[in-house]
Amino acid sequence: MREIEGLVESFKEARMVYLTTFRDGEERSRQMTNFNGDPYDVIWFPSEMKSRKVEDIKEDPKVLITFPAQNKGDYYEITGRAELADEEATARKWRWWYLYWHPSQKLRFWMPGGAMTPERAIINVNPVSARLVKKT
Repeated sequence: MREIEGLVESFKEARMVYLTTFRDGEERSRQMTNFNGDPYDVIWFPSEMKSRKVEDIKEDPKVLITFPAQNKGDYYEITGRAELADEEATARKWRWWYLYWHPSQKLRFWMPGGAMTPERAIINVNPVSARLVKKT
């Protein structure tokens, strides 16, 4: 993937990004919390196995990640291929994500249902291309 000016800085600042999946000719977008720092590396998101986005990815792994650029109205779009992480990575990343949102649990080293349950998923997006979309 070629480097694009301003992409890294805007990606790091974007705490919320849009993840778009495709199914049956339909686009489905939803907000996702962004804990990632490098848009040129694997981008991951916690999810649930029974979610619509996971079902969409199983049918079509192509996804888009969009987030604002520095100039008002402009945005970046990253095209990628999504896959589900293995059980070990899912347990590790889910625990980290959960403790980020529930810091009081750090002292207890406890998570409801343990670090891994069959319901949990990590979506890994492998970036393929990126572009800056300028407002017209």
